[in-house]
Amino acid sequence: MHPTVGSSVHIQSFKHDGSLHRTWCKGFVLEADEDRIVAVTDHAWVIEADNRKWLTREPAVCFFYRKKWYNVISMIRHSGIYYYCNLASPTIYDGEAIKNIDYDLDVKLYPDRTY
Repeated sequence: MHPTVGSSVHIQSFKHDGSLHRTWCKGFVLEADEDRIVAVTDHAWVIEADNRKWLTREPAVCFFYRKKWYNVISMIRHSGIYYYCNLASPTIYDGEAIKNIDYDLDVKLYPDRTY
């Protein structure tokens, strides 16, 4: 199942025990096929597992892979593009949300190519 290009979707990350970790309340699908889903977020509400809410500060292009154990978020800031690689389970889309399991092992690449 693929989300429709141009549609609005929720993005959810879970912990390995199945508990909900974090939800982005609105992403827009740019591309979706059997290999990946590309979505963009911009000033999206994020709800943490403890119900804290915060608003993302900048637009981000999110690459969710269906057969790879990571996803990449490209955060577009005035100072440049920051890449955040999140080790996670392969992504699924179940008609409700884009979903994966977050393994809390991440790499962030800064615009000056340091990490």
